[in-house]
Amino acid sequence: NACFRQAQRHAAFKQASRVRMVAALRSLQADHPAIGDIRGRGAMIAIELVGKDGTTPDPALTSAVAARCHADGVLVLPAGSYGNVLRFLPPLVISDDLLDDALDVLAKALT
Repeated sequence: NACFRQAQRHAAFKQASRVRMVAALRSLQADHPAIGDIRGRGAMIAIELVGKDGTTPDPALTSAVAARCHADGVLVLPAGSYGNVLRFLPPLVISDDLLDDALDVLAKALT
């Protein structure tokens, strides 16, 4: 029973951080049209970076954003068939403050 309660508690953390992160990414998307799509499964969330036309993959921007994030201590995973997707996999028990810090680093990297 204790294991089951612990698993439920971690699932709630995962869902809460995912909901917060997707909402924050949607807010960033409104300010940064280079974010073409936000998607994910489970705890993994991804953003697709596109060119000014809103559809053309932008792997150069993706590499630059990933490098800026890494330089500021946030690990993002470049991915995608065209190299224009950044994946995020925050820890299940990430604090709100730490998640906000990571999102601030991403916002800075996008500018």
